[in-house]
Amino acid sequence: MTDEEFARSMQLIAKKDKSGLHHIYEEYGLWIYRTFFSAVRSRQDAEDLTSDFFLKLWQKPEGFRAGSGHRAYLAAIAHNMAVDLLRSRGRLASLQEPPEAADDAPDPSRVDEDVEGGMLFRKALDTLPPAESEIIGLHIGMELTFREISEALKIPLGTVTWRYQNAIKKLRQAMEGGALG
Repeated sequence: MTDEEFARSMQLIAKKDKSGLHHIYEEYGLWIYRTFFSAVRSRQDAEDLTSDFFLKLWQKPEGFRAGSGHRAYLAAIAHNMAVDLLRSRGRLASLQEPPEAADDAPDPSRVDEDVEGGMLFRKALDTLPPAESEIIGLHIGMELTFREISEALKIPLGTVTWRYQNAIKKLRQAMEGGALG
């Protein structure tokens, strides 16, 4: 969905036309759910947050400013909602990349290698400070640009790139150096 298509959908929502919300949900529903699931690690909470997220879009369409980057706007809302839930429960965590749904059956010869590599990566990711882990999740997992991350988290672009570079360096060292074994 382009920024223009998103803006048109938000205009429809402002006019209380449910087709606008439907278009956004069709395009981003799974992405939003995965974002919440990776943060809260609970299917029920992720489902509830996803419902609340789209209800929030419906109730407050005026919050979106056309031309400001719709993916960053969506990520900021999701981030804030997840943080609010986790804070309310006293277990603030960072957003991390959710597991991707497989489109076809895995190759049995690669399953062990993939699982081991994934476990090692997850373990390495867990060693990062939350601020760095969050940026890794937003950039790699959610495919946001550094500028979109900067806007979503309301931190300077230079800070985003610096944290990302530090995180990648630490992940490489942890995975190559066997520091996790």
